[in-house]
Amino acid sequence: MLFHTSFAGLPAIADRLVEILDQQGHPVLLMPKQAAVARNMPHCVALVSLCARGGRLWLTHRRRQKSGQRPCLDFSARGQVLAGEARASAAARLLAETLGLPDAQPVLQAVLPPLAFEGARRCMLFTAVQRGGHVSFRAEGMFVDKDELAGLAEHFPDLLSPCLLWCVQNGYV
Repeated sequence: MLFHTSFAGLPAIADRLVEILDQQGHPVLLMPKQAAVARNMPHCVALVSLCARGGRLWLTHRRRQKSGQRPCLDFSARGQVLAGEARASAAARLLAETLGLPDAQPVLQAVLPPLAFEGARRCMLFTAVQRGGHVSFRAEGMFVDKDELAGLAEHFPDLLSPCLLWCVQNGYV
């Protein structure tokens, strides 16, 4: 079972595959990432919040990826869990890829309920703590404290990604 296991011996194509999940969240087959998204197939997505001293949260500035999408502030890192990859390992990989933090140790905080704007994606929320001093991030963004994030959600909700806004409004972040 691939649910909590990370396999080192998967073929090179595994970095382009995701696990399609059944109704209980268990993997039932593998599919290319683009096909899973295009067909709105249920697969796992890791959302990672990076926290610094004083509880400040890094928000990554996401540029448009598709026409019609607006730029927004989003979780520190987000992306698909690849075939054979443990969820926490995916969160760590995403932090390394997005922010250049190779030694982060994300901890699962919540499995979010199904969200209409996320389609069939199953979202898992992780938190990681920034270790050490100054970090040079690869992604554009900013640190905000809890009050600043609440103010953004209340007064400028269109600046936040729909998923981040929902998480702030429902007490997940």
